[in-house]
Amino acid sequence: MKPRTSSPIVRELLETGRITSFPVIDAHGHMGTWPAIWFPNSDAQQMIHTMDRCGVSTLVFSHHNALQDPQTGNETAQQEIDRFPDRLIGYYAVNARYPENIREITRNFSRLRGFAGYKILAAYNKTPITLPEYAPLWAHAHEEKRPVLLHTWGGDTCAGWRQVKEIAERYPDARILMGHSQYGDWDEAISLAKEFPNVFCELTAAGDVNGVVQKMVDDGIEEKMLFGTDLPWFDPMHLIGVIACSRISDAARKRILHDNAAELFSRWLSC
Repeated sequence: MKPRTSSPIVRELLETGRITSFPVIDAHGHMGTWPAIWFPNSDAQQMIHTMDRCGVSTLVFSHHNALQDPQTGNETAQQEIDRFPDRLIGYYAVNARYPENIREITRNFSRLRGFAGYKILAAYNKTPITLPEYAPLWAHAHEEKRPVLLHTWGGDTCAGWRQVKEIAERYPDARILMGHSQYGDWDEAISLAKEFPNVFCELTAAGDVNGVVQKMVDDGIEEKMLFGTDLPWFDPMHLIGVIACSRISDAARKRILHDNAAELFSRWLSC
């Protein structure tokens, strides 16, 4: 018996096990092993197999190793982007504890292949995004309208809503992606996305909380929401199902799963 629903997207997902009418774009991924946890499918080839199974065409990622060792970790990410240029786009991971790396890469970013912008794991590294060491990065992202993916969480003093607000005001052309959407501080995240054209809510983990996706859409920020999974941490099918089953329109579903990221990463997408 075919599922009874008025949504073509939901019906397609239920009947075929994936969305095929448009490509899903994952705006928040990683790669490789991570201490104290085992991932069954964490290398590039395995992750692309997972993406194929779930109907995800493109992953924008930072390598786990780069989050602690920017030099060697980003080199590994470059190798994988070169292997799969039609499936992978990079965030160059930076850490203010290595300011010379930030200064060098912002001067030479054009030499990279397939990197769209930057990734900052501020809370883990205890380096607020407002530190002067990050200023060259923000200036570069502002000048070239590049995305910067942040790890954001409710109550964080390194990349919380107050720090994001300060950066958004100072660098209005930098595309600021709030990874996890200030988890728990939903109203503040929504307010930032509504106030600043350059601030976006990325849904990794946030979508796990019942009603958050619908709340964001109801509050009018469907054009500022991005699908993301932290792959290989979470299976993409879970959040695809969450978005499909949320009480939102098909237009909003497609915006979140494809359109918003397609616009944001249009310069680096191969299709």
